[in-house]
Amino acid sequence: MEPILQVENLSISFGGLKAIDDLSLSVEKGSIYGLIGPNGAGKTTVFNCISRFYTADQGKLTFQGNVNLLNYKVHQMVDIGLVRTFQNVELFKNLTVLENLIIGQHSMTKGGFFAQGLRLPSVKREEKRIRDKALEIMDFLGIRGIEHLPGAAQPYGVMKLIELGRALMSDPKMIILDEPAAGMNHSETQTLTDLIKKIRDKFEVTILLVEHDMNLVMEVCEKICVINFGKKIAEGTPNEIQNHPAVQEAYLGKEDEVHA
Repeated sequence: MEPILQVENLSISFGGLKAIDDLSLSVEKGSIYGLIGPNGAGKTTVFNCISRFYTADQGKLTFQGNVNLLNYKVHQMVDIGLVRTFQNVELFKNLTVLENLIIGQHSMTKGGFFAQGLRLPSVKREEKRIRDKALEIMDFLGIRGIEHLPGAAQPYGVMKLIELGRALMSDPKMIILDEPAAGMNHSETQTLTDLIKKIRDKFEVTILLVEHDMNLVMEVCEKICVINFGKKIAEGTPNEIQNHPAVQEAYLGKEDEVHA
């Protein structure tokens, strides 16, 4: 299967410290790909380079075969089908759950300024389409029934799902999940594990994730890249990663811990 994202020889330094060092990886279209490593390994920095929050010192970032991500700015990522979530949930505090999801469609909304101002029938149809889509996604995520409640007042695990729903509203080709299970309890994490697989299958989207919960990573990812001090030390299937000596030494600990 062809790659949807290619990272080639990516490097970036901060104040003389090399955060990412000549990193290359390839994410296949339709796959669930994990990026793991110890604290401070550079995982979120990689995500920030891909999503254009940072500009790398060197390297190539190619999306969908011919799109050079370096030619795009942060706010343009959603337009080419690449969206992300964050370690710390970013919701609009004064909006309801439903409104937080609807925001995810803003760049795809049809109808010009005058149509909006005159409240033409086409605008009303478009608003209904977006609202129905948001409610359908909430049904899928299991959070229907709270659409009119404040988004930022929900439990942490629910806020994570709201943020994920907002990402799905933009019809992405790839979703970057930055520690999606952070702050979740065991039950919520298991539900999320199952949900990530269902999202990939239902929405036909590629998923790239950073996560510290190894049970989730090993269960949900088809391929995993391990980095340490900004350099790639291993890449392969979950089984290959579990049994890789350098990985066990750098991050996963003893072999019995890896299989726990």
